[in-house]
Amino acid sequence: MIDEERYKDYENLLMRRDAIRKEGESLALEYIRVFGQLIADVFRKKIECIEKKKKIAFCQACVNRGKPIIETEADNYIRSTMAEYYDELDSMLNDLSFASDVSPITLSEKKKIKEIYRYLAKMIHPDKRPDLAEDEMIQMLWREIYAAYTYNDLASLEELKFRTENYLDQIDGSRLQTPIPDLENRIAKVCDEIETLINSNPYQYRQILRDHETVEKKKRELQEELESYISYSAQLEDVLQAFPIRRFDA
Repeated sequence: MIDEERYKDYENLLMRRDAIRKEGESLALEYIRVFGQLIADVFRKKIECIEKKKKIAFCQACVNRGKPIIETEADNYIRSTMAEYYDELDSMLNDLSFASDVSPITLSEKKKIKEIYRYLAKMIHPDKRPDLAEDEMIQMLWREIYAAYTYNDLASLEELKFRTENYLDQIDGSRLQTPIPDLENRIAKVCDEIETLINSNPYQYRQILRDHETVEKKKRELQEELESYISYSAQLEDVLQAFPIRRFDA
């Protein structure tokens, strides 16, 4: 027998967990929209300083060994040690581009998205429908549903609603509520997940983003950090100019 009250508690907890997770991802996107360009600029200039420090170290090693300093050799050495930094920068820029492309939604669209997601979750949420957990089509549909929900894609959710209903009709009777094994342990696990999400980074972002003065202070701090790297880069460039660097091996 299904314990209707506890089943409802579990359903509400799942919806709350997913809503909190979605809010956290939305806060992360907002944080990137507000600070992402400055953060990327700071990191780019930081990379420039790291490159120059490595080049200085390479030049000094050549001098210590009495070898000529060949610019192409120095550049090849630096490129071989900087790939990880540039991958991280590319990731930042991709996140910034994505965050800039995500469009805001109206309150009515937000309500509709929540309604469709809740409706579909009742039918195929992997935590609520363990009997469908191994169905590959259900797994694919759920991944698409959660992605559309996360990024407020109402059009995709409406299409997925149609596809999900059709598929469940094909496998006959799967819209029915089924008993969930080990319900109390599942409830406890979801409660722990909610607590973890609430204490994660995106929820720290909320405290910054909701206060104009804090946002401006953060921007000033990033701008100051950028200027300090610009100044440091100029100092490192002066050091590099003192080395007798050849453009090619004579």
